[in-house]
Amino acid sequence: MWFLIKGSFWFSLVLIALPFLDTESGNALDEAPPLEVGQSMAAAAEAFADIKQICVRKPDICETGSETFAALGLRAKEGARIAYRFLDTKFSDGEPDLVTGSLPETN
Repeated sequence: MWFLIKGSFWFSLVLIALPFLDTESGNALDEAPPLEVGQSMAAAAEAFADIKQICVRKPDICETGSETFAALGLRAKEGARIAYRFLDTKFSDGEPDLVTGSLPETN
């Protein structure tokens, strides 16, 4: 799940940076509100500090959030297993591998 959060963050940064590389975007961005990096970073730092303290103020939110992330993680795991089996049947030469989700026993 952390990979998705980091991926979304970096993808957002790419989308924000792309207009700087395109000269035609300058006209559309001239009327946009100004971006003040210092104030934006200070606001982001304050928001992050507040989010870190939410579990202290409201522990039920963190409990519900952790249950939600666990359920989403299980669904993502099952989705990955289904995608693997689908790709394995499409691109393998022989019989598809069985994915059981269990580890082999070690002696």
